[in-house]
Amino acid sequence: MLENYKRVIASIIVITVLIVIELVLLTYQRSSQLHNEELAKSIPKSKTDKVSFLAFGDINLGRTVGQKILKKGVDYPFAKYNVQLDSADIVFANLECPVSFQNGETGDPNHNLIFTAPPEAAMTLYHAGIHIVSTANNHALDYGYKALGETIDNLKRVNILHVGTSNIEKTLFDPLIIEKNNIKIAIFGVTSFVNIALKGWKKSIASPDTVILKRRIAQIRDSVDVVIMSYHGGVEYIDSPIKKVRDFGEWCINNDVDIFLGHHPHVTFGVEKKGKQFIVHSLGNFIFFQPQHYWTQRSYGLKFVFEKNDSTTKVDVQRFFPINVSMQTKRLTDSIEIKKLFTRTQKLSNFDLTQYWN
Repeated sequence: MLENYKRVIASIIVITVLIVIELVLLTYQRSSQLHNEELAKSIPKSKTDKVSFLAFGDINLGRTVGQKILKKGVDYPFAKYNVQLDSADIVFANLECPVSFQNGETGDPNHNLIFTAPPEAAMTLYHAGIHIVSTANNHALDYGYKALGETIDNLKRVNILHVGTSNIEKTLFDPLIIEKNNIKIAIFGVTSFVNIALKGWKKSIASPDTVILKRRIAQIRDSVDVVIMSYHGGVEYIDSPIKKVRDFGEWCINNDVDIFLGHHPHVTFGVEKKGKQFIVHSLGNFIFFQPQHYWTQRSYGLKFVFEKNDSTTKVDVQRFFPINVSMQTKRLTDSIEIKKLFTRTQKLSNFDLTQYWN
């Protein structure tokens, strides 16, 4: 009887000890779980920032378009194209004319290739939703240094940023640096020539000087996420970019430029992907009255997306926007013409564009 009693007591003790051990283990596990949860909360989560950048080609608000602005109002050129429908954080284009007061004159009466937009055209760009323009192009000095200065002042007046020209020589090659959604972007603007090569023009209008550009890119590269080069040069109305343009585009890519944007031919070319970088040899026209050529009237806007995750930034093409260029540019909707433009662009590109062409 006593032995049975001892065995019962021993069993109770063993069970009690096991229960205590189980409770201790459960308490430790729960404490460890809570600790891990708190530790996980303290670790910064990976954050992705995103910026969309929409690039268009040449905008000429002088000549006949300038007269329309004066007579029909500042919104005339963009009355049929709402840039804001393209939903881009930053909209960039090449401003292919000075913006200056010339007593109502918007083009030289004796020379069709010399022109200016009226001061009201600055508001045209602002209302359209253009945020940044390059002012480095062959028409920058069409009406002289005074008009070049007025162009800068008129753009500043309506809070449109510009790059490529400066009233101060030492700041001429400074890139325009903007920050959006925690992504910092540097934009350079250069032109290979000007129509009226006034003495000292390279002190006011940036040229593709590779010695200076190499140094300036190196100085800012580590402090920005994306570097863009807007280049004005080449030959007009041809079917593919010339070697000089190709060579400079390659130079830019080899010197840490992420996106090369070409202007001046007035017709579009293709897009080349170089690893993680892109070359667009020509964006063609955006607002420009050149009805004498088919391809000067068919162009595209190109939207890029920049995605920053921790310390790395990815650059990619997001979408092409086919456009029908004129004094009043509108979206290209004819499926046959869109296919022609796609075929031309694809032929001059080195990767499949199908998914980006909507």
